[in-house]
Amino acid sequence: MKETINRIRQEPPKIRIGKKGITEGIIQEIRIILKKDKIVKIKCLQSIPTKSTKAIAKNVSELTNSKIIEIRGKTFILGIFHTK
Repeated sequence: MKETINRIRQEPPKIRIGKKGITEGIIQEIRIILKKDKIVKIKCLQSIPTKSTKAIAKNVSELTNSKIIEIRGKTFILGIFHTK
């Protein structure tokens, strides 16, 4: 899993949250990516204050049943992990 997290840190974000905020379309897109890749990198655009990123990440993680892996500036990484 560490290799996957390191790889995604280097990649551009797959989702961008802008002035419209968290929409149902964004949540659906994140769910699709999480189902396929188990991890997704999301960036909040300039219109969103940096101090709001943590609250947005928490909200998105709850809506997508995922965990926050990392928050850096306006970018965060979410992942889903299944224990057996």
